[in-house]
Amino acid sequence: MTVLALIGGQWGEEGKGKFTELLGESAKVVVRYSGGGNLRQPVMNEQGRFNLQFIPRSIFNSKVITVLGAGMVLDPKRLVEEMEALTGMGINLKRLFISEQAHLIMPYHPIFEEQERRVYGTPVIDTMGSGLGPAYADKVSRIGIRIGDLMQEEQFLSRLSKTLTVKNEILTKVYKQEALNLRDIYQQYLSYGRSLRERIFDTRLILQKALDDGHRVLLESDQGSMLDLDFGSYPYVSNAAPTVGAACVGCGIPPMAIQGAMGVFGAYIIRAQTGPFPTEMAKEDSAPLIHFRNMEGTVRNGRRPTNPITGEKYRRFGWFDAVAARFVAQLNGLTSIGLTYLDGLDHHKTVKICTAYQVHDSSITRFPSDMSTIKVASPIYEEMPGWETSTAHVKHFEDLPPACQNFVQRISQLVGVRVDMVSTGPNREDTITLRDPFTLAPGPRMHTTNYLS
Repeated sequence: MTVLALIGGQWGEEGKGKFTELLGESAKVVVRYSGGGNLRQPVMNEQGRFNLQFIPRSIFNSKVITVLGAGMVLDPKRLVEEMEALTGMGINLKRLFISEQAHLIMPYHPIFEEQERRVYGTPVIDTMGSGLGPAYADKVSRIGIRIGDLMQEEQFLSRLSKTLTVKNEILTKVYKQEALNLRDIYQQYLSYGRSLRERIFDTRLILQKALDDGHRVLLESDQGSMLDLDFGSYPYVSNAAPTVGAACVGCGIPPMAIQGAMGVFGAYIIRAQTGPFPTEMAKEDSAPLIHFRNMEGTVRNGRRPTNPITGEKYRRFGWFDAVAARFVAQLNGLTSIGLTYLDGLDHHKTVKICTAYQVHDSSITRFPSDMSTIKVASPIYEEMPGWETSTAHVKHFEDLPPACQNFVQRISQLVGVRVDMVSTGPNREDTITLRDPFTLAPGPRMHTTNYLS
């Protein structure tokens, strides 16, 4: 297998970055093919302490080519700042390339996002005030500006002038906001273009060369698959395309090139958005996780516990949802599972897995496609004994407590996909590897507990 897609299997916050770094070690090229950047992805390694937004963690491997794909929407100001911070810490960016087809977030996009949220009451999902949604809307409307346009000054001025004329009309007359200055934006974005010029490229050529030569390629999504615009719990979904199906158009390779797909799932679910959440934990069940995550986030990396726009609790917690996980596995054709956050459940006497939903007087095992059903669905749980001992930093599956092993195996059974990697802590070495996802050949999914043979 040469091309592996890596996706989030839940609502984001699954910990994909660690697997990107680990799997990227054996890859020639790592591509982020969708999204508009994380709020902040803290990374601590032997090279220092970093906050990544757009660039995958493969950037720390000097042997890997890192690509920001055509499916991304980029804020050039934040991207330049991120790159300058990395180079200031001694990270070599010569093997970083940005697709010339990637679209740009312009200064009017965050303003439109804020005003549309105020008028329409649209949920805050992945945008966090960045302008991601309006930027994707302009892309679809064919009035977007791509990063490659910055290399063509006259073309860029022409496109910006036409677009800004209409945007200013809406801003001033509909939203009662001040008009934006064409000259200021034009000069500002040309300066970003000069800073990024050496990294902007037709990245399809890089990928095609890697495929022709038989090199391993890792394709990384942004967000989680349950936030997909079409198949997620609409309208509580992402503007990005976080499924395996989007990887082809997001990076420019044919569908048959993707030979495997790994879904990253948390042993418990972390959700950082509003919207229906069938397995959301009761207060007494989530209390240990709130403490665990706040300690991990605040002490280790300073992540904010509240949404910076709404002020709402930043994280919500839920039990593992096998109904949603099966849906994600089928939708994406998963060949492998990476499981994270096992150590977060170390203090629970009983752990739960949702195996079906109760909807009125019926029990269903499929994930509903309509919001009205999702809102009234209540989880039917299978309860299992907890292990009540630390799993942190365990490196071999047989060293996990038996109850924990049973929990992992049961997840594999219910989802119908093998668990091939298990994270037992934030560090790279805190990982159990049962099988290399790159070596898998697509075949029948495992449905028995004897999946380690």
